[in-house]
Amino acid sequence: PSRDGFTGEHWYNYASRNQLGVAYLDGKTPCLLVARGTYNIMKLDAYQYRDKQLELLWQWTSTEESTLYHGQGAHFMHCADLDGDGRDEVVLGSCVIDDNGNGLWSTGLRHPDHCYVGDIDPARPGLEIYYGIEPGRARDAVCLVDARNGEIIWGIDKPTEHVHGAGLCADIIAEYPGRECYSGESNFPARWLHSAKGELLADETEWDAGLSPRAVQWDADLQRELLIGGKI
Repeated sequence: PSRDGFTGEHWYNYASRNQLGVAYLDGKTPCLLVARGTYNIMKLDAYQYRDKQLELLWQWTSTEESTLYHGQGAHFMHCADLDGDGRDEVVLGSCVIDDNGNGLWSTGLRHPDHCYVGDIDPARPGLEIYYGIEPGRARDAVCLVDARNGEIIWGIDKPTEHVHGAGLCADIIAEYPGRECYSGESNFPARWLHSAKGELLADETEWDAGLSPRAVQWDADLQRELLIGGKI
């Protein structure tokens, strides 16, 4: 995607945030997704490989959507069938682009530092997305949303300053169905470990795994183990 439209003192930083992805936009053909922009303007081009050529299918820019799509990007993209129609959608942070190149929904929460897509709560139909939103918010900077429409299922009801790092979303506790969700603040020691239902299981007074713990399938049981600071 072109660098047109990126202006101001920090234009190079904003224009040089790039991601790649692969999505089955028609449900059967792998397509190349190329994105530019995270913090303000966002652009996404979709290509299909046909007859030894890359064929441009569509182009999307946040400026063609409502202001809710502006600056919603992440440092990565996810591609998955979010609405159950057999075709993949593209998760660009706090907003989703439909398989036809139109905006599907946006939470308007802005830039997430971590974002996990999957069947996080198996008791609910469909998929969910777990977010840790970096910019300070009055509430819901840590939240779970319905992947089909972006509606918030649960979120923390306290203000945040800077939710940071990779967070965590993994099944680490057998007693709670689904995946546990973990986020933390970078500027002061606030930590939250939630169940898939939004129950607060631990905070900074009980458990601190840093800002980016890793989950690994280590000992052949159904739960994942944690890799923290070089220790399992």
